[in-house]
Parts: sequence; C-alpha cells; structure tokens
Amino acid sequence: MQRTNQRPLRAAGLFTLLVLFSIALICGAFLLLDVPIPEWFVIVGRWLPALVSLLVLRLVPLEGGLPTWWSLRPGGWRRLLGGGATAVAVLVAVYALSVLPVVALGAAEPQPWPALAQVAVLLIPAVLLFSLSTLGEEAAWRGFLQRALDSWGFWRSAAVVSAVWVLFHVPLHGTMAVQGVLPWDIALVSTVGLFPLGLYLSAVVARFGSVWPAVFAHALPFSALNLLTDVDGLEPATLWLLTGITAVPLLGAAALFAPRSAGSR
Repeated sequence: MQRTNQRPLRAAGLFTLLVLFSIALICGAFLLLDVPIPEWFVIVGRWLPALVSLLVLRLVPLEGGLPTWWSLRPGGWRRLLGGGATAVAVLVAVYALSVLPVVALGAAEPQPWPALAQVAVLLIPAVLLFSLSTLGEEAAWRGFLQRALDSWGFWRSAAVVSAVWVLFHVPLHGTMAVQGVLPWDIALVSTVGLFPLGLYLSAVVARFGSVWPAVFAHALPFSALNLLTDVDGLEPATLWLLTGITAVPLLGAAALFAPRSAGSR
C-alpha cells in the first residue's frame, strides 16, 4: 500500500525531469542551429508538457484514467461556465488594477480607449481560441503534476508546480532573448511573474475541481504589461514595479480561492 502511495510522487519527479530536459533540448537545438524560435512553436509547444505526462502515465502505473489525472471533468455546464467566467474576470480585474499605480506615478501610459475596447469585444472569442493551446499546459501542470503532489497539501504542491512552470519557461524565454526576439528585461519579468500567476491558477483548479477555469484564465490574450503603451521603451524599474504590484492581488486571489483543508482538492 505504501508503495502505491509513493507512485504519484515518483510520477511527479519523473515528469519534472523529462519536461525540463525536453524543453531545454528543443531550445538548445534552436540555438545551435541559429534558427529563431517560430511563433507557432510558442503556441504548439504548450502541448509538450501534456505529451510528457502521457509518457509518464505509461511508465508509472497510476489508478484512474486520463480524465482524472488531467482533471478534465468539469462538474457540469454550470460549474464549467461559472468557474471559467469567474477565473477570467478576476484575472482581468487584477491586471487592470495593477496598472493603475504605475500610470498614476507617471511611469507609463495606458493603452488608448479604442484599443482597450477592441480587446474587450474580442475577449471571449480570443479566450476560446487560445484555450486550444493552453489546455496542453494546464492539463499537465495544474492537472497531472498538481494531482500527483496532492499529498503535500495545497500551498506546498502549488508552489512546486509554479516553480517548475517557471523553470520550464527559462530556456524558452532565455533563447528568445539571446536571439533578440524578446528584450532581456521583458524576458526576466515575464518569467518571474509566472510564479504568482501559477499559484492563482492552481487555486482556481482546486476551487472548481477541474482544469477548465484555469485553461480559460491562462488563455487570456493579454497581461498587465499589454495594457501599457511603448512596452519596449519602459524603464527596467517600471517593469519590475508592475511585476511586483501584479503579484500582490494575484496572491490575494489565490488565497481567496485556495481550499481551507489540508488537501489540494
């Protein structure tokens, strides 16, 4: 019985090693071949963690099928739509509130109202479209890995999942920065900012019992940074200020959605 209980942790460790090795190998190949990472890979590559989790499920026998380990069961249409709408709305509010202090300090200018209105009109179609790719990430990170670490309790497991998620993006963002596709300052703040976002997404999954609300929230086609103009011209101090400010409400939202019990689900 004890051996069976250790299987999820072994699966989590194997998944972490394989997924980090895979993304490092792929990004290393792009660097060695001196080929810029194409935009399509950034989208399609989100399914890499899901593919690795499928391999791990073949190598480590675990009770329950794929819908269980990927946390795909939505719990009914009302819970699916309500959870998804709530997760997206809270994240939009977090980003909108986070830019206010930066704008008030005169450190940056907000996007013009016509541009924001266009984003609002296209928000739902964009979320549904991008969810086709974010499902590959959420099924693996907040589905498979978070469930495999369930015995550790919510906050410990969520922190580990978020940390591994950050490490997964280090080779990707680093390669894009080396190739000049992404400015180094933006690459750094974008990578670091994933940690509090990951805690929020983990809390959403724990609260609603499936990955779908996190899939939709992750598919949000903008961040707090995108609500500002001339992002490439922002001072590094402004970028880090915005990242720190955004982390505060993200952590608050994570605490709001996080389960009160010892387990993560």
